[in-house]
Order: sequence, then structure tokens, then C-alpha cells
Amino acid sequence: MIARSAKLIFITDSTILLSTMISSLVGARALGPAGRGDLLVVVLWPPVIAMLAGLGLPNAYRYWMAKEPERVSPLFSNAVIYTLVVGVISVALADLIVPHLVGNRSTQVMTLVRIYQINIPAALFLDLMRGLLEGTRRFGWAGIARLIFFGIQGFGFAALWFAGHLTVTMAVLTMIVSQTSSMLLALFAVWHQLHPRWEPSWREFKKSMGYALRDYPGNVADYTTLRLDQLMLGAMASNVAIGLYVIAVRLSEMTTLAADAIADALMPEVAASKATDKAELLWARSLRLAIYMHLLLLPPLWFAAPLILRVLFGQSFVPATSAFRWLLVAAGVWSCGSIVISGLRGFGHPGLSTLARFSAAVVTGIGLLILLPRMGITGAAIASLIGYTVMLLIALFGFAKKRRLSLWRNCLRPHRRDLFIPNWRSLLGLSSAAQ
Repeated sequence: MIARSAKLIFITDSTILLSTMISSLVGARALGPAGRGDLLVVVLWPPVIAMLAGLGLPNAYRYWMAKEPERVSPLFSNAVIYTLVVGVISVALADLIVPHLVGNRSTQVMTLVRIYQINIPAALFLDLMRGLLEGTRRFGWAGIARLIFFGIQGFGFAALWFAGHLTVTMAVLTMIVSQTSSMLLALFAVWHQLHPRWEPSWREFKKSMGYALRDYPGNVADYTTLRLDQLMLGAMASNVAIGLYVIAVRLSEMTTLAADAIADALMPEVAASKATDKAELLWARSLRLAIYMHLLLLPPLWFAAPLILRVLFGQSFVPATSAFRWLLVAAGVWSCGSIVISGLRGFGHPGLSTLARFSAAVVTGIGLLILLPRMGITGAAIASLIGYTVMLLIALFGFAKKRRLSLWRNCLRPHRRDLFIPNWRSLLGLSSAAQ
């Protein structure tokens, strides 16, 4: 089951990457570094606010649907009510706060910042529906719901570019349509696959929040560690610097696809398993596979970095080379950390994962305050690498201690059989034991 789930997620993420690359390429060519930076400023905060408003419930939904799928009706009903109430409040608060967080921008950009906040409830509800789908391992449906956002965005950007109408305003409107479509498809998938009834339950809400609030600080810290560099650049840097950096980030994220797919599939698989020794073995092999992949990818991409930027985006984006190289290293560390964090969540240790991610967020913030003013976007990339490294080390040592494993013998020591995919199926009667 883990191999099939990871394959579905990988295919989805690869297709999303293709759509994202189309959007990035078209946006970079049509808008230039300055316009690309303005677009990032507009779309940066609504996903952050949606994540904050979720209070960790999407991960709680993944966990409880893997453990007790019969709870789907109260979880779904509570999600609808929660989105209606919290979503409206979030939009109102965002309208008051966000304009003060994006620095001194043009009137057009500030207007678009306010308009784009309409996406907050849709993003919140999408996260909750994905939690229901991924918890029951409907990764195909969850992937399609994610994919449609990037597909419509990529197609819309390309069509507008060919028609000569791709501006920051039109790009923002396209992304609003994309987010709405993605949310509606996720709702249809839950309704079609899980058949929930209308059963709101305060008791179930409290039970869900019990897991969610333990994981929530780490979830916030996780997102902060991953995106704090862009958030601070959005407030402190010029639109040109932001445009260069976001392209470097998008390119570096290419290398995380396979590892992120494994991490996403790992959490519900481990949570549903009754055979903890086999689940630990699966987790360790997943971690080693991520390490192998990044060791193979990093050297050629590091040396080819300026050529990649020049060919794909044009000469004006070559100054992002240094940041891109450091972000490639950071992406490898992040991928390994995400697999360790996924294992902690699946084994029911959200508090430990919270500690690792919160520590990383603090270190990243300090690093950005020191390095960003001195080294610009390269400093932001290095600060991210330091933060991801802290997260990985704390999570890895904590996991080994919690599960009473030898860090080298049980977790990191290479095995020849790691790279043979058929062993993934024989590795666990996990899929059958989990049924």
C-alpha cells in the first residue's frame, strides 16, 4: 500500500510541478523579476492565514480517519461549520492585518492583496477535505483536488500570455478561480468516496482538537521554517529580489517531489498499522531512500545552476544562482526531515515533532535577521538550510530515542535491498495488516 500511495502522490506532485513550472516560466517571461515579486506579495499571506486558522485540524483528520474511518460523518459536518465560522473571521482579520505586513507597495498591489484574501475559506476547507481523503488513503482523489489548482493556473497563465493579456491582476484572478475549483472538487471527492451524513458533534470536535492542538504549534513552526524566508522578504526586500528568490525556491523544490510523496503516504500507513516493528522498518527505509535520491541529484544541479536559470527564465534571473545552490542543499535536508516528522506523527508523537519544528522556526528566524540584511537572498537561503538542519537533527534523535532504535544500525546504515522496489511490497504485510 505504501508503494502504491507514494506512486500516486509522486505522479500528482510531478504533474503539479510541471504546471507550476509552466506558470513560473510564463510569469517570469511576461512579468519579469519585478512583476513576479509583486505577484508573490499578493498571494503570499492567504495560505498562511488558512493554515493558522486550521488549528492543526487537517493533520488530526488524517490521523483519525486512518485510525477510525467510521468517524467521517461528524468530522465532515464539523469541517463545514468550522469553515463557515472561522473562514469569515479569518478574512476580516486578514483585511486588518495583512496590508501592514507586505511593506510599502503600489496602490494596485495593495488592492490585489485585499481581493485575494477571498481565497482563505476555500483554502481552509480544501485542507480539511484533503485530511479526510488522505487519512483513508484516497490519495488519487486528494491529488486530483490539488492538481486542478495548479492545472488551471498553468493553463490560464499560458493562455493569457499567448493572448498578450498576462498581467499581475489577471494572474491573481486566475489563481482565485483555481482555488475555488480545487475546493469544489475536493468536496465532491469526499461526498462521492466517503458518503458522509450530516452529523455535527461537539464531542468529536473536542476529540479532534485534542490531537490537533498538540500538533498545531509544530505545524505552524513547520510552515514558518519553510516559508519564513519569503514572508520576511515580502516585508523587507524589493520586488526584484523577491522575484529572483521565488524562482530559486520553485526550482529547488523540484528535488523534493519523491521524498515528499513518500512522507505524505507514510503517516496514514504507519498510523493504521498494528505491526509497529514493520512500520519502523518502513520508516527507516523511506528515510534512507530520500538520502540516496538527494545525493544523486545535488552535484549535477549545483554545477548547472546558472545554465538552468539562464535557459529557463532568461539572463535577468541568473543573479539567483547562489541562492538556488544553497536552496538545493536545503531541499535535501528538508525532505529527510519531513519523512522523520511524518513518522513521528504516524506513531502518535505530535509533541516531539512540534519541538523539532518549533526549534527550527526559531533558528531560521534568528538566521534571517542576521543574514538577510548582510547577504540578501543568498543569506535567506543559508538561514533556511540552518533551520531545516536543526529540525532534522532534533526529530531524528528524538525519534530514535522514543522508539528505542539505534540511529546508525536501525535508521541510517545503507542496505543493498533499499533500492529494490519489490522489497517495498514484501517489506510489510503492512497493507494487509492494516486492513
